[in-house]
Amino acid sequence: MASWPRGLACPRVLFWACLALALPCLSRHAAAQPGAVVDEKQSLLQIKRAWGDPAQLASWGAGDGISICNWTYVLNLSNTSVGGGFPAFLYKCTGITHIDLAHNQLHGELPADIGRLGESLLYLALDHNNFTGEIPAAVSKLKNLRYLALNENQLTGTIPPELGELTNLETLKLENNPFGVGMLPESFRNLRKLRCIWVANCTLAGEFPNYFTEMSEMEWLDLSMNGFTGSIPSEIWNLQKLQYLYLYINKLSGNIVVNGAIRATSLTELDVSENQLSGTIPESFGSLSNLSLLNLCQNNFSGEIPSSIAQLPSVIFLWLFNNNFTGALPAELGKQTPLLRDIQVDDNNFSGPIPPGICDHQQLWVFTASGNRLNGSIPDSLATCRTLIWLQLADNELSGEVPAALWTETKLLNLLLQNNGQLTGTLPEKLYWNLTTLYLDNNRFSGPLPVVAARLRKFHISNNLISGSVPAELVTGMPQLQELNLAGNLLSGVIP
Repeated sequence: MASWPRGLACPRVLFWACLALALPCLSRHAAAQPGAVVDEKQSLLQIKRAWGDPAQLASWGAGDGISICNWTYVLNLSNTSVGGGFPAFLYKCTGITHIDLAHNQLHGELPADIGRLGESLLYLALDHNNFTGEIPAAVSKLKNLRYLALNENQLTGTIPPELGELTNLETLKLENNPFGVGMLPESFRNLRKLRCIWVANCTLAGEFPNYFTEMSEMEWLDLSMNGFTGSIPSEIWNLQKLQYLYLYINKLSGNIVVNGAIRATSLTELDVSENQLSGTIPESFGSLSNLSLLNLCQNNFSGEIPSSIAQLPSVIFLWLFNNNFTGALPAELGKQTPLLRDIQVDDNNFSGPIPPGICDHQQLWVFTASGNRLNGSIPDSLATCRTLIWLQLADNELSGEVPAALWTETKLLNLLLQNNGQLTGTLPEKLYWNLTTLYLDNNRFSGPLPVVAARLRKFHISNNLISGSVPAELVTGMPQLQELNLAGNLLSGVIP
């Protein structure tokens, strides 16, 4: 699946809000005592030397009269090629409220006494390093922590229940660590201030944690790529601030149930793909006016697509492939969705025509609907869609002449129309220069072969009515051709 939203970080506005919490860089107690400031300064200079005097820390120690609060990178050392083990000498910097060591080369185990970083600490980012071992229970001693990022390391064991004692936590990132099979601790129900939680790909099991439905501040909930079972609790749709819900690649089952009007109207991206969900799409999903991504693919959903889904004003990606949907594609699809770029509905049981207004706003990039029972002809509006780069309509019951504009007015990279049986038309002598894949097998195309297709690599047109001699220019006109299937036509001569 060509998805880009998966694994995105917390919204920038939240990130910068977290940074704002990190000031001042010294506690009031330390600032009030000159000796404490000197000790703090010497500790930071020790850190600078230990990490090889990186250029990013050039301002550290620049003049005795300069406050260390004006030193750059005092609080942020991310992506500075720092290596070695966990810098335990930070324990001396009791006034630091912000530590960002993300995207470095730190390794080894996190120390059991990590709680000595102190209760002044609000922000701790150790993500994208090579830390190993278990998460120390002593992290829970960082009582005022609001941001904790341990994701993208090599941490093992299970997620400690002590993290549930961090009741001021607003952002928690643990994704992509090789934890052992375990469950999210029940103590997490105490984290009522959580806004963002990422625990994707953490080898988690058990039923969907219902306590998330009680977290009214939740904006970003990512439980994807785990082994969660059971159904999606209906109360999740009452979280008014929820914007991103990622539950893909789990073992969730049952229907999606919405009791009454949906209150999660801030939802921007909803991805429940690759589960075992069933039932129909709730009609109330049509009220999600901010929704840009709806991904229900690779489940057992059935029934028709509600017409309200075709009218979502912000939708960009609509992915419903590999389900058991029936009925016609909504006739209004494309007409009231000015941002719609990507529709994938392959391998269902859709029937009826392709909606004529599917590219009314000239924004559509991808339309794939293979493996259905669509009938009728390819509409002129789709054939003249100048933004279209991928059209996949194979294994349907389409018929009629393919509009000539499809070969000249689109910017297609891939065109798959094979196994419809009754599609007709002729191909131009020169195909669009950007076309790389063209499958037209088992139809009724006629006329001569094209002779020029500068980037075409795969050309399959077997079992049609193509006639005439195989042109001598085929080799020079299609210099990148790797696959060619002309069998079952009315051609004469030999392939040069």
